[in-house]
Amino acid sequence: MQQLFIGDISLSDGIIESVMLLEGAARVEFRLWDGGRALFRFTGVIGVRDRNSAGQEVESMEIEEVALIQVVPAEPFLTELMEERRADRTAPILRYAFIGSWTMRPILEIYAEYMEAERAYGL
Repeated sequence: MQQLFIGDISLSDGIIESVMLLEGAARVEFRLWDGGRALFRFTGVIGVRDRNSAGQEVESMEIEEVALIQVVPAEPFLTELMEERRADRTAPILRYAFIGSWTMRPILEIYAEYMEAERAYGL
């Protein structure tokens, strides 16, 4: 599902400022169209695809559940992620894809169990 807003945070015309990867987590700092800032925190992260996203303008975000049926040889990256996932993790994996304004394609994809977004002050 393509979304222009996450809560009260408008993604359209925003810019990814930084992406920080941690063990099982990720953090994305985002500048909003009006100069404000937002922070996206991802937990239960099993993989990331970053196409040099820092500094790029975003149009929207796609969020979709990664169904096990989608894990096919045509997508070896995703197949490998799901095979290496710890057996005790049972929460569904979602694909959070920041869509670039110029290409209308994913510039940053984060495969995680959960995302939290908030306006940030003082970043």
